[in-house]
Amino acid sequence: MRRAVALVALVLLPAACGGSPDDAVERGDRLYGAGQIDAAIAEYRLALRQRGDEPEVLLRLGDAYGEKGEVEASLRYIRRLLAQDSTYRFQAAAVLSEAARVALERGAPDNMARALGPVERMGVGLIPPDLRLSLARHYSGLSDHGRALPLYLGAAEGEVTSAEVELETARTFQELGGCREALGYFESYLGRGRSAGTDRSGVRWQYGNCLFVVAEEEQRQGRSRSAEAHLDALIAQGVPRTLLDRAHFDRGEMLLARGAYQEAESDFLAVLELNPARSGPLVAMAEERIREIRYGYLR
Repeated sequence: MRRAVALVALVLLPAACGGSPDDAVERGDRLYGAGQIDAAIAEYRLALRQRGDEPEVLLRLGDAYGEKGEVEASLRYIRRLLAQDSTYRFQAAAVLSEAARVALERGAPDNMARALGPVERMGVGLIPPDLRLSLARHYSGLSDHGRALPLYLGAAEGEVTSAEVELETARTFQELGGCREALGYFESYLGRGRSAGTDRSGVRWQYGNCLFVVAEEEQRQGRSRSAEAHLDALIAQGVPRTLLDRAHFDRGEMLLARGAYQEAESDFLAVLELNPARSGPLVAMAEERIREIRYGYLR
């Protein structure tokens, strides 16, 4: 089926030359359609010698080598095509995408990435959605999160985003320091309940870290109400536990600043409860705040 589709795309190209009805290109097309790829390549290479670097011949050679899984050979002809006539970029993208798909089916993700490299540079939108996701995961596996992110964002174009992709996108944002952007994806994933099907406690831990990072950023910006809302969410879910005393203390400080003394005292008491050995770095400050509230020093 793939060969039939590719052949239709190729034969619809405008003929750039004359020749007999049974010339090398036509013979190659018949052989290609019959699955005789090596014989088709021989005819296309003959046509190339006869005609020179005609776009339709270069494109056919790129496609045929891609069908064989020979990505480097496919790239060589497609680069020659684009160097000669960049208006063929959509056809070239289609050919290289098929070459990438063949590579992926054969368990060669590095070859998939090589095939899609020129397409990626022409624009992520030219990569088919299913290959965007495969390429995003390939880059993530290499810790190349900057290249993975736009592919994740485009992977579900026109579809409902799967739980798996939401989580991978959230984690990619987090790896790049984009916790604010990651929050929505984490929340959507966690909102699916247990149907999402992974280690939810681990996801909640990552989500909580991002809540804290964003709350700290908002405190520095003077956006206390928004920071408090993010700390509320962190405290409500209870993880990461290592951040809970700091979250309670920071929220207590914000409540204190607006005169909510009773609520602030509850937060400072929570700091003490989270440090039963009274050895945490925030313990002394929380105890001081409780004394100030109870003896009216701050009123």
